[in-house]
Amino acid sequence: MRALRGAPGRMAAAAAPVLFLLAGAPMASDAATTSGGIQLDLQIESLLRDDLDARGLSTRVQWTRDGLSLEIRAERVELPDPVGTLRQLRVECDDLRVSRAGIQCDAARLWGDAGDLALRGERVSLRWGREAGRLELTGAWPGWFGARGDFRVQHDASRGWDVRADLRGIELTALTASPRLPLELPVQLGQGTADVVLRWRERGHAEATLRVHDLAFSDDLGLQAGEELDARLRVAGDGGGWDVEAAVTAGVVFVDPWFVDLDAEGPVTLEARGVVADADAGSVRTDSLSLEYGAAAALQGQDLAFASGHGLEGRIQGEVAALGVIYDTLLSPWLVGTALGELDVAGRLAGEIELEASGPRYARVAWSGVEAQDRRGRFGLSGSGGELDWSDTVPGGAGRIEVDAAHVYGLPLDAFSASVRARPQGLELLEATEIPILDGGLRVGAFSVQQTETGPDVQFQGGIRAISLEPLTEVLGWPRFSGQVAGIIPRVRLEDGDLNVDGRLLVQVFDGEVILRDLYIHDLFGYAPELGLSTQIQRLDLELVTRAFDVGRIQGRLSGHVNDLVMVDWSPVHMDLELMTPMDDPGRRRISQRAVENITELGGGLQAAASSIFLRLFENFSYRRLGFRCELRGDVCTASGVADRPDGGFVLVQGGGLPQIQVIGYNRRVDWPELINRLAVIQAGEGPVVQ
Repeated sequence: MRALRGAPGRMAAAAAPVLFLLAGAPMASDAATTSGGIQLDLQIESLLRDDLDARGLSTRVQWTRDGLSLEIRAERVELPDPVGTLRQLRVECDDLRVSRAGIQCDAARLWGDAGDLALRGERVSLRWGREAGRLELTGAWPGWFGARGDFRVQHDASRGWDVRADLRGIELTALTASPRLPLELPVQLGQGTADVVLRWRERGHAEATLRVHDLAFSDDLGLQAGEELDARLRVAGDGGGWDVEAAVTAGVVFVDPWFVDLDAEGPVTLEARGVVADADAGSVRTDSLSLEYGAAAALQGQDLAFASGHGLEGRIQGEVAALGVIYDTLLSPWLVGTALGELDVAGRLAGEIELEASGPRYARVAWSGVEAQDRRGRFGLSGSGGELDWSDTVPGGAGRIEVDAAHVYGLPLDAFSASVRARPQGLELLEATEIPILDGGLRVGAFSVQQTETGPDVQFQGGIRAISLEPLTEVLGWPRFSGQVAGIIPRVRLEDGDLNVDGRLLVQVFDGEVILRDLYIHDLFGYAPELGLSTQIQRLDLELVTRAFDVGRIQGRLSGHVNDLVMVDWSPVHMDLELMTPMDDPGRRRISQRAVENITELGGGLQAAASSIFLRLFENFSYRRLGFRCELRGDVCTASGVADRPDGGFVLVQGGGLPQIQVIGYNRRVDWPELINRLAVIQAGEGPVVQ
């Protein structure tokens, strides 16, 4: 015989040699009588049947007083993937029963060699019903990939295939190393076992459960890794839809840049109902979807659908019960390097979003008890709550933002609330709001943010209601002095990450005024924020100034300016400073001996020129004029005073009247950080600065 064709399915093809030989045994031509029975030998050169290709087949059937026995051998059998080529196949059955109803062998044994997969006398049970054409094959798993368990395969013409398997202890490293696995993993497995329970029906309900234990994996670059992972997956359904349940219940996972500790935060679980996928069309849909991350967060989706070229559509609702967990695990790695990358966070939020073509169409969010504190102390808020709703086509309804307390670089903000509305491309303030700051506040008359092609366009109008400087300097850790800061801010612009403030701020301090203008801040909450401004200083009372900074007593007035001040990380790196006695100041001008000593120590290279008798006898001196100029570039201040001297020096305090004193400087290049350090030492009362 050369060939036979036309068996239904792969498992039928695999069983075809046995069934064919058993059914054709009465037609065999080589029969012999043996002692105590009859023996029938049959040789077949080749057998072709769908996915089966068997070569060098032989069969021997014996009838004895003990019953009917069967032996089948094949030099080579080509079976469907993943089995492939099976060599030296041998099937033995010592209890073969043949009747009108069918064929049965309860204790068949199999031998064969498929390279990495081998059969060594494995026991199986085989039954075949003639009338219904029903095939049933059961047995123990042959130990491949370290697993143990059993299986059952059934087939008949009306119901198709029915496969059941219960396997335990599958060694995943051995399985993934096998060339028979039709899947290339992006990681390497270090350890792990799996259990599989399978019930697959060709026509009808099917179900499979996979449990993974103590899994470890990593990739070559160390960007993906996991240890001690336990997980489970259950898939059940039929062609009309599938239910999927998945969970990772223990272990730790790192997938750059995220690290998840499931032992600490709880399992990640996923449930999807009514999943229908069309691989040819590149589409998938589900009636419902649920995703939970321990007790921290939960998402639910309804009528979700994804199609290649159309994106994702549907509605998703969610609730975050532990905002801190979600921030630490999912958000902070993504926000590293930004202003929001180093926070301590707590609170709750809930919301929903409608998607169309993978883009948001409608969204709503509500939050309560939100705390966010920058770990570098730059800003923070507490007790925040509110709600917003947004649409991509029309303005949303009136929303609200509430804050119990906040701070920006130590500046405290008291409780406030604001009525706001989300617009398709931004946010707007619906009514004027005041944010209390100590005994004053920030008045916000108008505020809006509009997203444009070049970035956010911020519009702001408002002002500062008089804030007393005495409590302000205390909370900021500055020397305490009195006065007020107030002003009108007609406009604030945010351009390419730079905050620019139009208008002028008036600081009433030391019985004079300081006017701030041209204010901008670049990278406000970044690692090195840059602030720029210019100031006009008008008639400060020096007695109040020196009393506040405790450097000795000076009477008189002081005016000047600071142009083009640039501070990086709140330290000056550029400015043109001038502070002088006003020429039209008619007031008393006196300087104490202690102030002279501190000024000379402050400058290092300065000299106080006066009669030694005067220095011993008098505590206060008259002066005609005092002043200081500084062109700061980097850390170097190029200094000058109210007048230059022929010897190259410059006068900082010019004497006048009796007793008279002059303070002269000779070092025009001053180290600015050292100058600030000397001032701090003097204020702390630690005595002279030692070179």
